Amino acid sequence: MKNQKGLMLVELITVLVLIGIIGTFATFFLYLGVNSYVNTKTASEGALDAQMALDRMTLELRDMNYFTSAPVITGNASLSYKSEVLAGTRVLKYDSAAHTVAINLAGQDYRLLENVSSFNLSITAKDLNYDGVDDVAAIEVEFNLDGIGKDFKTAIFPRHMVKNK
Repeated sequence: MKNQKGLMLVELITVLVLIGIIGTFATFFLYLGVNSYVNTKTASEGALDAQMALDRMTLELRDMNYFTSAPVITGNASLSYKSEVLAGTRVLKYDSAAHTVAINLAGQDYRLLENVSSFNLSITAKDLNYDGVDDVAAIEVEFNLDGIGKDFKTAIFPRHMVKNK
């Protein structure tokens, strides 16, 4: 054979195909890594926000003395209450249109949580001091955040809702 100089067309096409395959796999693995990082970061931030909101709700509802109006359990759930420890009438409320949970104090909403896809309040009543009248034994709060897919819930036991005999 003759002495060949340079690359043949077949060698050039083979190199381009191999570089394309390697580039495709590298891009795929890089995309998976970045996508996993973003999903983990979103879930972690959402869980932290949810935990802080649950802690605040627990602080608020644990020290309440009485309801100032009948609790709304379904739809745009709300709970209006007064406390000896915290000033003013407060309202814990869920706005289904805005997907937010907030505490209202003196007409001002203080947002606790955003991107709430569902929110449930339930109240357990029992005769805790055996006087024949049901007292508020527990308030259960449960919600789900968009993009996380996990239910967050807690049971709050109000300290001052049971009257002494």
